[in-house]
Amino acid sequence: MENKIEITNQMLIVIPQGIDKIASFKSKLEIPWQNVVGASIDVGILNENKGFRNLGTALPGYWAGSYDKNGEKSFFNIKKEAKPIVIQLRNEKFNRLILGADNAEKIVDAINNNIK
Repeated sequence: MENKIEITNQMLIVIPQGIDKIASFKSKLEIPWQNVVGASIDVGILNENKGFRNLGTALPGYWAGSYDKNGEKSFFNIKKEAKPIVIQLRNEKFNRLILGADNAEKIVDAINNNIK
């Protein structure tokens, strides 16, 4: 499991697990619901150019850390075989999060159902 995603009344919380915590240089991301635009699964996103890697790891089949592409900042923490959860944000350090986690469809539904 790459990330633990928690949903509270006030926040969307992403907690990288195990080695992913070290590789992504993040122990936790806390996003207030008013800054979450939406979530989807995008299986093609891992084949796209991710942009310039600022901080993190890029190993074959694994991306962790922050990337800049055309003025947008993205945080990746995902292995190639995972279903990419893409979370669009506003007024945050990152414009989007690209994450791997168990039960991707359930997580996307839960996020979209909690947007305020």
